Parts: sequence; C-alpha cells; structure tokens
Amino acid sequence: MLRRMWIIIQKEIVDNMRDRRSVGNALFAVLLNPLLYVVLFGFLNRTFSEQAERALALPVVGATNAPNLIQFLDQNNIDIVDAPEDAEAAVRRGDLDVVLVIPDDFGEQFRDGRPAQVQLLIDDSSQSSSVPSSRVQSLINQYSSQIGNLRLLARGISPAISVAVPVERVNVAARETDSGAGVVLNLLPVVMMTAAFYGGFYLAVDTTAGERERKSLEPLLLNPVPRREFLIGKFLAVFAFTLMATFLATAFFLVLLGVPQVQAFTNIRLSVGWDVILTAVALVIPVVFMAVALHMLVGSFARSVKEASTYASFIAIAGFMPSLFLSVLPIRPQPWMKLIPTVGQLYFINDVARGLPLDWIQVLLASGITLGIGIVALAVAMRLYDQERILLGATPA
Repeated sequence: MLRRMWIIIQKEIVDNMRDRRSVGNALFAVLLNPLLYVVLFGFLNRTFSEQAERALALPVVGATNAPNLIQFLDQNNIDIVDAPEDAEAAVRRGDLDVVLVIPDDFGEQFRDGRPAQVQLLIDDSSQSSSVPSSRVQSLINQYSSQIGNLRLLARGISPAISVAVPVERVNVAARETDSGAGVVLNLLPVVMMTAAFYGGFYLAVDTTAGERERKSLEPLLLNPVPRREFLIGKFLAVFAFTLMATFLATAFFLVLLGVPQVQAFTNIRLSVGWDVILTAVALVIPVVFMAVALHMLVGSFARSVKEASTYASFIAIAGFMPSLFLSVLPIRPQPWMKLIPTVGQLYFINDVARGLPLDWIQVLLASGITLGIGIVALAVAMRLYDQERILLGATPA
C-alpha cells in the first residue's frame, strides 16, 4: 500500500511540476503577500516617523500676541510662517494641514494668570492632518505644563502637587520590539493562514476537478488500486506543496524584516530566530492539513473546475479572514477561542512571536480539533471517489 501511494505521490508531483505556470503563480501569490505587508506597513511607519522628526511649517494667525510660545515652538523644530487671510478655507480645501490661531487678548489673559486659549484649525476628515495637528497640540500642552509649573514655583508650591498619580510605563514584553515592529509582527499569522489556504488552492482543484474535466481521471482509476489510495496520494502531494509554500512565506516575511536595508527603509527593527519560524510552521501544520482536505473535498464534489474554484475560494476566505480581523482588533483571547480552528493557531503563533510560553494542552486540543475536521473532510472525499458518478462530474444524490 505504501509503495503504491508513493508512486501516486510521485506521479502527482511530476504532473504538478510540469505545469510550471500554475505552480509559479501559486508560489508568486503566496510570496507576494508578505512582501506587500512589509512594503505597506513599512512605508506607513517610515512616513509617520519622518513627519514626527522633520521640521514642520506651521502657519500662525496672531504670532505677535504670544512671542514666548512662538519661541518655544521654534526651538522644537517648528517653522513659523504667516497664515493666509482665510485660514479656515485653506484648511478646508486641504492646502494646509493645521493653522494655529492666537487671539488678540492672549497676552492679557496670560499675564493675569488666566487660561489663555488658542485655536488649532484642522480638518478631521483629512488623514494627512492627523500627525501635524497631534504634534503641534503635544508641544502646546508641553508649553502649558511648563508655564503652570513655573507659576506654582513662584507661589512657593511644588509642581509635583499637580501630579496626584504619576504613571510610569514599564515594558515587560518578552521580546523587545518597537511599536512599528509590534504591529508588523501581528501580521505573521495572517501571512501564514493566507499561505495555508491559498498555497495549494490551484493544485488541489486541478488534481481533482481538473483531471475529471481533462478526462484523465477515468484511465487512472482503471488501475487495480483502491480509489482511496489515489485520493490519499493526491492529498499528500498537495499537502507537501502547501506546507512548503507556508514555510517559504513565513521565512520570507520574517527574514525580510531582518535585512538591514529593509530595516533602514521601514524604520522597523525586528530580528526573529529560526526557532520561532520553525515553531510557527509546526503550529500551522494542522491548519494546512484541514485546508488541503477541504479543498480536495470541494474539488471532488464540484461538477467543474470553475465551480470547484468558487467553493475553494469561499473556504480560503473563511479560513484566513478571522486571522486578519483578530490581528488588528484589540480582543483579549478567551480559553474557548483557542479551540476554534485557525483562531487558536493565530493566538499560539502570536505567543511564539512575542516570546511567550505555550500552553501545550491547549495546543494539542486545538490541533486535534483542526485535524479532526480535516480527517472528516478527507473521509467524505474518499467516499465520493468510491462512487461512479465521480467520473461523470455530477454530485451524488
């Protein structure tokens, strides 16, 4: 039996490798995904970092009304420029990101020790104004705090009295990363789940519905070999390719983030060892098994390649979408959530990437449930292969 299955596996691998275009497209799609994430989030992180560090041109209305405030802003990398006559319209049109308005009575209120209010003209609907407006507001708050402390000292009062509950942020993360690296690292499960559900997508459909459509399935099944062995051989060949694609996507994503040139471009400092990569791939093996089994099932069930591709795409979307949402949503994982296929593996991979220990009992339970779904799907596909209607491209009644 093993010898026959090995021959079938070799046959499927050779057939798949002959179709270099399909194999190349599958690998290209899987490897393009992590590259896009690195470029996109790296570009965003670099853009925000540059906007926070470079000199900011700030149009000001009434700059002469608060010379000390203007001097403070100038000392903190803010270039003061004259605002246009209709500053509100300029901000509304998008010509300016933010405008500081200092009223004429600012100096009088400031000297009397009363709150001297200023205005920041911004357009909340414009994304480009978020960083400049936050930067200016932060500096004004800092200036206000300094003036408040000086006023307390002038009255013989310690400024510490105004801080009733000081807060110290202590980073206790097991793996030291910056904020940008933390966001990108949360995308690792998304990359892996996408590869698990799309890495063998085309091969699974082609080796089932495709062979039936090409009329090459019937002569294959005429051989004196149990049909379930043909299906298992096909499954193992697609499983091996999908697992390889998942490993390549994972390694490419993490190794790419460790390249000095990429780090210089993205301003993200992240270095992950091969032990993390191999552990993450091991955790996702049950998901790969389930994904390939489900694709083989729909490929055996569907009447055509087009129909099988439609069903398989729905399965792929349902498989990786939870990882995409849960990677960005601030949801605390509950124990029962880790038993859900793909969701549990997402949290386990996140724990490994963050350097946290795994609860191996939960890992085994989640893996068992995921493998169980894959085994059931494979068993149903075997039953379909044992029926003669599999050759006709019609679903059994």
